[in-house]
Amino acid sequence: MQKIVTFTLIQFILILFIPLQIFSQESIESKEKELSRKKIHIYSTPYTLNRYTEYPFRKRTEDLDINLLYGITNNIYVGFTYNIGEQSERKIQYVPSSYRGYEQLGEFSTSRYGEYFMLRSQYFFYKNFYGSLNAGIEKGFTKEQTKFLYIGPNIEYQPYSKITNFSHRYFGTFGIGYRGDFFENILLGIEIEYGVINSGKVRDHYTFDPVYFNGLPLKYRQDLLFGNPYKTGNSEFSVISVYAGIAL
Repeated sequence: MQKIVTFTLIQFILILFIPLQIFSQESIESKEKELSRKKIHIYSTPYTLNRYTEYPFRKRTEDLDINLLYGITNNIYVGFTYNIGEQSERKIQYVPSSYRGYEQLGEFSTSRYGEYFMLRSQYFFYKNFYGSLNAGIEKGFTKEQTKFLYIGPNIEYQPYSKITNFSHRYFGTFGIGYRGDFFENILLGIEIEYGVINSGKVRDHYTFDPVYFNGLPLKYRQDLLFGNPYKTGNSEFSVISVYAGIAL
């Protein structure tokens, strides 16, 4: 009799356990399917808001970037960001003249700046929320001042030029964000990053004719007196970016 009761009890437990196991397995599969992500994420950032602790003449731009990420697991993504930066520019403009009755013109040019490359890593810790850890390099650029003309009773060319070289700069960020896919292939997201970018090096190179200036040019003496305005220290910065793209 005891054996029959024991066997019946085991049957009862199995009858209860099997449906629960099936339901639990279906629930897990459903959850995994719900949170399953595409392997390749490609997106761009049409809008950003950033803030720097130092004078932001060299702040990172986010205007024309592309982000490519690959999922090595369902929750871990690695990839890169490339930002084309700002286009080179050249302009002719008036500058203050040290001689009464003369106007002074100069040519000012800047090579492409704000161009950077960044390695990204992201971990989805809860549903579509992720944390990120990133490191990058911003390409250096040059500024040039040349072709100065004095315009007055006569036009006189001034043999003076100044080239400022800005070195590469390195930076790192960490952040938190949300990225979800809609209609399976449309990505929408937002990310808040905090980072530090180093100051880099700034070097000035002057070319002038000391005979023409009867010594040192006024612009050169002013730079020696006041220093280079572009030299800053390391800068902390924060970026809020809203982005959109596709998942493949």
